[in-house]
Amino acid sequence: MTDSALILAGHGSHISPNTAGVVWSYVDRLRALGMAEEITACFWKEPPALHQVLDTVKATQIFVVPVFTARGYFTSAVIPTEMALHGPVTRREGKTITLTRPLGEHPAMASVVRNIVRVHIDEHELDRADTAVAIIGHGTRRNPNSRATTRYQAKVLRDMNWVGEVVDVYLDDEPEIPSIYRRTRAANIIALPYFLAPGSHVSIDVPRALGLSDRLAPQRVAGRNVYYTGPLSGDESICSAIRELALEAGLPPRRNPNADAWGGFPKAGRDSLVKALKGRTNQNKPLRFGQVMITEKRVWHCDNDAGSAPMSSAAQLRACLREDPFRPLPTSADLSAGWHVDIDRPAQAQAVLETVYPGLIADWAAKQRENFLAEPLKVTSERQVGMFKGIHNLAAEVIERTVAKVCGACVRQPTWRQDEPGSDLPCKAACNYWLSSAAKLGESAI
Repeated sequence: MTDSALILAGHGSHISPNTAGVVWSYVDRLRALGMAEEITACFWKEPPALHQVLDTVKATQIFVVPVFTARGYFTSAVIPTEMALHGPVTRREGKTITLTRPLGEHPAMASVVRNIVRVHIDEHELDRADTAVAIIGHGTRRNPNSRATTRYQAKVLRDMNWVGEVVDVYLDDEPEIPSIYRRTRAANIIALPYFLAPGSHVSIDVPRALGLSDRLAPQRVAGRNVYYTGPLSGDESICSAIRELALEAGLPPRRNPNADAWGGFPKAGRDSLVKALKGRTNQNKPLRFGQVMITEKRVWHCDNDAGSAPMSSAAQLRACLREDPFRPLPTSADLSAGWHVDIDRPAQAQAVLETVYPGLIADWAAKQRENFLAEPLKVTSERQVGMFKGIHNLAAEVIERTVAKVCGACVRQPTWRQDEPGSDLPCKAACNYWLSSAAKLGESAI
């Protein structure tokens, strides 16, 4: 059977750990099920980046599932451009990459919406005839198709004649969220954000547009009773929907429950790491990656004291390192200490390192093989389809300040700068965090 890889493509965030965190939770479940030989995630705003994730897997059959609610700007423009995809199926360098439909188009999402509404009606004993449901999508004026899925969910619920009124509104499009209060008459409003993660949009932007306070319990707004549901992410059927989208696109059926907590990870760089570890063992010296130390038996923080806590899974380790405080750049040199992972065999070290520093091991291994190719800032800039296009034209002072601020606090070295010397931990291209920081510095310099 041909090896297969499953990649979940999400948005990520520089503000909240939950946006990418939900996607990683699906990855953890799918790895446990043994859905594919290699399973990982990639993001627009967090590592591993959309344009680099394909380098982290060795499989020849790769399936990318967009974890987005609609076929909009990101699924139609950003993901294909960043991943160099030329339609639903792209073949290059002996690999076949298949881009599936976005998660929001799976029929199961309608059931998820109905279940959330039903729970709130029952919990608060609402009169359905005097209840309006507002399905709140993100939307974007850059792509009118981004409203289609939210509008469809509203239509499905409306056609059921189950509640008094149903409307669809949008955070970044029309009709806007505050129009709920003009377009409905019911005493009760169930406001359901059609988002897949409890990130900053769900916890800050949408409630603010609804006129809700920081307390998200039922509230009176504009003379109405408003019940805010939270996003779709908690429903168990979502992981099944991801699996079905991949199978529909041709992922070979495979269900091999993974007894190894560190199984199902990307494999690129694993052989190089194992070889390097064996060489270090002979010298009785650990191998160091940034702030992480590795031997054939253990992975730990370089500044650990005697009381470090054992980590037994990727989910546990990820929560320890990225949630409190949130670190949108996993390779920033402020990694929390006080943890260790005991491993049974050297290959597991690669999975642990991939959890700590997503995407790093593949670039390190390429550097070891002397086939690492960095991408100059001009190329990264010209590849952009949105606000970062042309960012290489910023003043040299702004670029230098951003390099000092972001790259100076990162364990990787910016080898994408043509005048930058080589490094054992190279950085292939300016990351989204760097681009965002440069854009903000550029604006403040005007």
